[in-house]
Amino acid sequence: MESALEVRSADLAAQAGIGTGRRGERSFNLLRWFSIVSLVAIIIVGSVVGWILTRYLTTQMLLRDAEVSREFLESIATTEKTRDYLQPSAPPPPAEALALFVQHLPTLPDVVRANLYASDRTVLWSTESQIIGQKFQDNDELDRAFTGEMVIESGRLAVDRNKPEHVGLAKKTAETGFNYFVETYLPIRDESGAKVLAVVEIYRFPRALIAAIDEGVFLVWITSAGSGLCLYLAFFGIVRRGDMLLREQRERLVEAEMLTTIGEMAATIAHSIRNPLASIRSAAELAREEDPRGIGECLQDITSETDRLDKWIRTLLLASRDASVNVEQLDLNGLVQEILDGNGAELRRRNIKSTFSGAALPQIRGNRGMLGHALGNIVANAVQSISNDGKLSVETRRADNGKVQIVVEDTGSGMPPIAVRNLFRPFFTTKPNGIGLGMPLAKRILNRHGGGITLESAPGRGTKVIMTLPL
Repeated sequence: MESALEVRSADLAAQAGIGTGRRGERSFNLLRWFSIVSLVAIIIVGSVVGWILTRYLTTQMLLRDAEVSREFLESIATTEKTRDYLQPSAPPPPAEALALFVQHLPTLPDVVRANLYASDRTVLWSTESQIIGQKFQDNDELDRAFTGEMVIESGRLAVDRNKPEHVGLAKKTAETGFNYFVETYLPIRDESGAKVLAVVEIYRFPRALIAAIDEGVFLVWITSAGSGLCLYLAFFGIVRRGDMLLREQRERLVEAEMLTTIGEMAATIAHSIRNPLASIRSAAELAREEDPRGIGECLQDITSETDRLDKWIRTLLLASRDASVNVEQLDLNGLVQEILDGNGAELRRRNIKSTFSGAALPQIRGNRGMLGHALGNIVANAVQSISNDGKLSVETRRADNGKVQIVVEDTGSGMPPIAVRNLFRPFFTTKPNGIGLGMPLAKRILNRHGGGITLESAPGRGTKVIMTLPL
């Protein structure tokens, strides 16, 4: 359970945005989450940017290379007047008529195959004589080229498709040992540039171009990775510094609040001690004047008030101490019975009927003194709330989550909802002579043992307290 110090520390930590991390709960670690989330975000963003730049760089370099080839071919077509033989209404040109034009096609860098298509998709000329005169209708790239678009396909796409016009290319691929291909469809337009007269298909193994593209791609990814790493380290350093400052400020706030809380607790205890001290002094003065038979009663008052002071002092020490829990094997049913026996005199004096139902439980690990103090507070509060001839029932049982429960139920006057909500707050009490640390201390003790406590109460219907502990 949380003492006054722990409750206020948790409030301060919550205001600072840092969790205190109770037993069984996971606190929010700003530095850990930032390091993970920011790294993942930078990797994703960097990969997307690198992929986009890679595609753009590759596309633009291939496009620029194709434009240079097209401009070269169009200049040759103009010089050699090749367009006159490529008009749709013209008869099929003789081979020698195209010789001045097509003889330049194999001279282009890295060309391994060149085809010249007429407007009806007939191969007018090719470096592969076996496909001259054939028609290839099922060719999407060729259809797009005849609409005026310059089409570029790269990679393994052309060979993998096994197009009929690519017969023999696999053999050349094996001969050259180069596995990257660029296939370009270059439209040849008329003088006005409005109509496509023919299409030149060039198939290349551009080693120098691919090397340049690879170098550019490498630089893109190196730049993306370096930039992402620099951003990550810069942001991580800033957040790490901020996290350290937040923790230092939280520690200072907790320390200051702890000192304030201890002062408030000491003032509360000091104020409450005055009444027992006055009773002790009065009892001592009366003892000197009483006959021997009255001395015993005065001494009993002194003893009870001294025990009362001792209880408050022990509560104050337990509430302000944050020592680790020294655990031992203990019998929970035996501990409950011991607490009930300790309240037996009060139960008999007020004619309160008590019942205890203990389930068969294995021994648990815990601090006997601390758990006895917490359970004793709960039982004492229940006894004090019950009027004469009331009932008190205590039960131990197994819970469904592998834990054990101690249920204390009384037929007392109960509490309103506002009291139930505030009962575990330090210094809140419904008793005229209480100091408001019993229930917060009980809650803290159970929390430190990995358990918890819940309370159900309503005016006139008594109170039910359920304490949970792990096996």
